[in-house]
Amino acid sequence: MMTLLSPTPSVLSSPQRRCHLLLLLYLPGQTVTPEILARLNGVDDAKALQDIADTGDEIQRYHRLSLITQQDGSYRIEGTPLNRRLCLLHWLRRALRLSPHFVQQHFTPALKTQLKQQGILTALYDEKNLQALISLCARRLQRQFDARDVQFLTLFLQYCLHQHHAGIIPEFTEQQRAWTQIRPEYLAALEIARHWKRRVLQTANENEQLFLALLFQLLRMPDPIGDNHEQDLRLRGAIVTMIAQFREQAGMSFSDEQGLSDQLYIHLAQALDRCQFGIGIDNSLPEEITRLYPRLMRTTREAFSDFESHFEMRFSDEEVGLVAVIFGAWLMQENDLHEKQVLLLTGNNLELEQTIEQQLRELTLLPLNIKHLTIHSYQKEGAPKEVVLVISPYSTTLPLYSPPLIHVELPLGEHQQQQIRKIIEC
Repeated sequence: MMTLLSPTPSVLSSPQRRCHLLLLLYLPGQTVTPEILARLNGVDDAKALQDIADTGDEIQRYHRLSLITQQDGSYRIEGTPLNRRLCLLHWLRRALRLSPHFVQQHFTPALKTQLKQQGILTALYDEKNLQALISLCARRLQRQFDARDVQFLTLFLQYCLHQHHAGIIPEFTEQQRAWTQIRPEYLAALEIARHWKRRVLQTANENEQLFLALLFQLLRMPDPIGDNHEQDLRLRGAIVTMIAQFREQAGMSFSDEQGLSDQLYIHLAQALDRCQFGIGIDNSLPEEITRLYPRLMRTTREAFSDFESHFEMRFSDEEVGLVAVIFGAWLMQENDLHEKQVLLLTGNNLELEQTIEQQLRELTLLPLNIKHLTIHSYQKEGAPKEVVLVISPYSTTLPLYSPPLIHVELPLGEHQQQQIRKIIEC
């Protein structure tokens, strides 16, 4: 087991501390307890336990992994080999940004020690040899990897060697296999697989090649202009169709549909990979979007349904929420609009006020900033200067100066809906 020296107490950010924890959990033979983590990060036991809980929540949400407490009080990560590797891919890249010193001082030497103990030929995990393979793959893919990417790939390939030698090999569904095999990254990964197969890979070599292809696939930055693979062209065609469906359902158009299409391409090329391999994203967004922009979210989901059918995938509400944000941003940009501020006057009927607010949000695809103010304060102080419309479910007198005020009753009448929409969408 690697011996960890207690560093001088220092102020580390929560993301840095959690990076240290995740990398410790991936180190072969390393025991991870709250006490060890507390000493390493220079924090008390309570904060170490909170870091463990937060990390457990995050890897469950993003990678469907569990942080398990063992009988001796130590922790381990439980989940499929594929999800475990995808989790490390994310966290090791994060650690190289946030805690490069920790990667260099702790993770790298411990991994090399394990490779030596496993009896793997030094030539297979030698940095110069791996970097030569990475350069070869970059040429095959017509890409350039920066120094940090090369450092990451070198370490990650070493970890894959360790895992394979230990018999821990990722498995793929038939759909995942087909998705990966048609990508150009699959042929590039063959270069590494051939090099390794001559010396170490005996079984399940195709699964390792599939994973290496996925690794390069997840590192790519989609280019809506330069990408011309068959799968890329298929995606662009599906996006054009989706924009047309959104335009038809929303009754609103975009003058620069190419610009919108390019942004959606960059996002959805990565979202398709996340969806195919079960990689999660932040889950707080869709609930907020559904509450604040229900019509935008609903219109996006409707326009998205044929896209999902085309690729035979079901996207999460989180992913659809991000697409809705893109559509909403382009609608505002199209009309040179900013978030309109509407003032809702409040009194003694909270349920009525909440229902009116929800109906206001249903009227438009554009974002609204609905502020609340009591009738008494409104009559005394008037509306804030940024407000473009005042809505009141109660009878009230107008102050000396006020934006347009509409007195509403439920349900909102068609004429009132048109009046409100005209003001907030102009």
